[in-house]
Amino acid sequence: MESFSGQASDYDPRDALADVAASRESVADRLITPWWYHPILGAIMAAIVAANALALPNGAVIVVTLLGATGLGALVGAYRRATGLWVDLRSAGPASRRWWILYAVVLGATMGAALLATVADVSYPAWFAVTLAAVTLVATVVLGRRVDAALRDEIRSGTAPLPGPAR
Repeated sequence: MESFSGQASDYDPRDALADVAASRESVADRLITPWWYHPILGAIMAAIVAANALALPNGAVIVVTLLGATGLGALVGAYRRATGLWVDLRSAGPASRRWWILYAVVLGATMGAALLATVADVSYPAWFAVTLAAVTLVATVVLGRRVDAALRDEIRSGTAPLPGPAR
C-alpha cells in the first residue's frame, strides 16, 4: 500500500490544468462531424418518414425502414471510424442536451404524424408527406450541427464530460 511521503511533486498544478485544457481541446477538435454526416442522416430519416406518410404498402414501408436501419448502422460506423469517438446523450452538457431534445421533439412529431398514416390507414396528400420529410431532413441537418457546435464548446469549457472511445 502506498502512502503520501509529504514530498512535493515537480508537476505544477498549473501545468496539470493546462494539460487538462489541452486534452479537452484535442477531443473537441477530433469531434468535428464530417460534412456529409447530417445530410445523409437527414435523408435516411426523411425517407423513412416519407414512406410511412405516403401510406405505401406495408412491404414497401418495411423495405424502406430496413434499408434505413442498415444505412444508419453504416453511418454510425463511418462516424466512429472518422472521429475515433462515440457521443451519446451521456456526453452532452446542458446546451447540447437542449438542442438534442429539440431535435427529438421535431423528429418525434414528424415520425408520429407519418406513422399515423400507416397505423390509422389515413391517406395524406403527397404534399403533406413531402413536407414532413423535408422538415425531417432540414431539422436533422440544422439541429444536428447545432448539437455538435454546442457539444464541442461544452467539451472545451469542461461543462460536458469527455466522450468515450469508439467501440
